[in-house]
Amino acid sequence: ILPYEKSRVALIPLRGVDGSDYINASFVDSYRARRAYIATQGPMAETLEDFWRMCWEHNSAIIVMISQPTEQGKEHSYPYWPLKRSARYQHFVIDPMVEYNMPTYTLREFKVTDTRDGVSRTIRQFQYTEWPEVGVPSNSEAFTNFISQIHKTKEQFGQDGPITVHCNCGSGRTAVFILLSIVLDRLRCEGVVDIIQTVRLLRTQRPGMIQSPE
Repeated sequence: ILPYEKSRVALIPLRGVDGSDYINASFVDSYRARRAYIATQGPMAETLEDFWRMCWEHNSAIIVMISQPTEQGKEHSYPYWPLKRSARYQHFVIDPMVEYNMPTYTLREFKVTDTRDGVSRTIRQFQYTEWPEVGVPSNSEAFTNFISQIHKTKEQFGQDGPITVHCNCGSGRTAVFILLSIVLDRLRCEGVVDIIQTVRLLRTQRPGMIQSPE
């Protein structure tokens, strides 16, 4: 799956490096705001530096991971965060601060520092741990509660940047998260649910969004 040019997330080009503005990621609008989400594929060993650069350049302070690093014997995303000690990825130092293990998800907080100017930010990663390797979660309420918690956290800390969401390819589970976020927001505001129209809008912003009725 490759992003549409019109909604592609562009990085600041690195001097002398052709194609360094590219990452497989797309901006997605929410019900009330443009570019409220970044839908992206799971970081790979060769793209994890670009992933952190994207989060920094686009001021994304929340990462949502809807997969395990390995599923069914295949790597879904490279372990792009340090577990205990700080790690440096290009210009950025990532310091693990705290980890909370909840019943259906893990919340990790990182201090991310741009070594070029010493500026630091807190970036939070929410990893949903109850999505089965095959099929969909049996407990839909747990997943909608997960979505609500993420949006509450964003509001609590007054963060204006997009929420970065990834699974493996950045379309299947990622699309479900964004779709339900939009649908639930509109339901709260208007009392209206229009899943079909929302799916159509998602598909205009990233290919392959919502691939089956399940």
